[in-house]
Amino acid sequence: MKTQIEALSANNIRKSYGSVYANDGINLKVFCGSIHALVGENGAGKSTLMRIFQGIEQPDSGTILVDGKPINITNPKQALKIGIGMVHQEFMMAPDLSLLENLILGEEPLQNKLGIFSRINWRHARAEGDELAKKIGVSINWERKANSTPVHILQFVEIIRLLRRGCRIIILDEPTAVLAPPQVEELFNLLRKLSASGTTVIFISHKINEVVAIAEHVSVMRRGKISFSNAIKNTSISEIAFHIVGDNDKSPTISKETDKNIGDVLLGINDLSSSTIKKSQQLCDISLKLRTGQIVGIAGVSGNGQIELLECILGLRKISKGTIYLKEKNITDLNIFDRRALGISYVSSDRANEGLSLNSSIEDNIIAGSHRSLPISNGYILNKKIMRQTASERLIRLSVKYGNIQENASSLSGGNQQKLVFAREISNQPSILVISQPTRGVDLNGIKAIHNLIIDFASQGGAVLMTSEELEELQLLSDEILIISNGKLVGSVDGQNSDIKEIGKMMVMEGSGNA
Repeated sequence: MKTQIEALSANNIRKSYGSVYANDGINLKVFCGSIHALVGENGAGKSTLMRIFQGIEQPDSGTILVDGKPINITNPKQALKIGIGMVHQEFMMAPDLSLLENLILGEEPLQNKLGIFSRINWRHARAEGDELAKKIGVSINWERKANSTPVHILQFVEIIRLLRRGCRIIILDEPTAVLAPPQVEELFNLLRKLSASGTTVIFISHKINEVVAIAEHVSVMRRGKISFSNAIKNTSISEIAFHIVGDNDKSPTISKETDKNIGDVLLGINDLSSSTIKKSQQLCDISLKLRTGQIVGIAGVSGNGQIELLECILGLRKISKGTIYLKEKNITDLNIFDRRALGISYVSSDRANEGLSLNSSIEDNIIAGSHRSLPISNGYILNKKIMRQTASERLIRLSVKYGNIQENASSLSGGNQQKLVFAREISNQPSILVISQPTRGVDLNGIKAIHNLIIDFASQGGAVLMTSEELEELQLLSDEILIISNGKLVGSVDGQNSDIKEIGKMMVMEGSGNA
């Protein structure tokens, strides 16, 4: 640790929503120039504390100190003014503007101050951007549009934008979630340079191995409290994991068959191509086979065609060339409803907007898709009693924790929302489960439950095709991992015996053909 001067402190912070304490007496010290990791399950209170640091929320009681001085942060503008900024998981970029325009947006350097007749000093703006990029050791093409820029470069620009505004304390929320391993190392090198120059970094993550690799200090939040805090050099991955989950298992272990029964081809894709639609990634000559009892993972840097491929399989996106077969039946021209009827189910990466209707009841969400058929409906009238019974059975089967079945789905934690989606999608006994980001935003115990669900589905003869930005997750679950880059399959590795560095290298190479 470079210094014992406190850059940011929380003293006995409490924040409640009704009878529930999101922060229950938080005491946290973050030292100047350090990289301080904050970890914990979903619902532990991390987001609430960060909103308080940013002035978005006000604590019920307690004190925030910046540079050792008590301060009342009432809004994000004030937080920026005193030097606290945050890079969110969803980048705050105007997609149709250049990176330079995004950099200065809201803080434009002017050649003159003549109201609406003022002119932006673009030369000064560019010089500022270049100087800050050089300081943190990155190279930025400032003329590039945000919507065509790789995510790791967008992340760099977000950090540079905060530095330009004078932020000395930078909060990063799950910063590696969309990065390939080589890009993670680039980010870590950048953070080390920031730390060396005196910038304080709060690093929020679910990835304990990355926390140990980059942070100097770690604090664990559990049930609204700091349950553990220590220097990284004085702790271990297993100890951190234990404090995250408390009395539960210290890591999301799963029971996986070592001798699997992989059968006949269930899904066949031959020379599939799809054109770019609204800036999406085009697909080029993709071929793959998915067999009964098999889990196939697709690895790739975000935005390289994973979602587009799944959409083609589901019938959500038109293909320009190639064929798709399900159980030897050509389904290339079938719509999504027909494909679902034939046994393809889907778990979307965006459960809030695609997987669930958050403002509808838990009951409505769990029976959605079954409401048109027996025994829930005769085609005209819903049988409320059977609907309630079916909904309860599905929720119990996957141990979804909820209060009242008539409450909105938004009342559930992230992990229980995801389990609800899985419960619905496997309820009609599909033959193929297509999954995008199965455990995104899910805590350790939720991850364990979802992993076991996927394993069980495959062991009972189902087939799984899944994408995940967590390479360790793909290695843990997959029998085979296909690597996609620039809309092409560029490699294939054995899931159980794969090298994460080898996968990472293929993820950032130019697509050159099928596996």
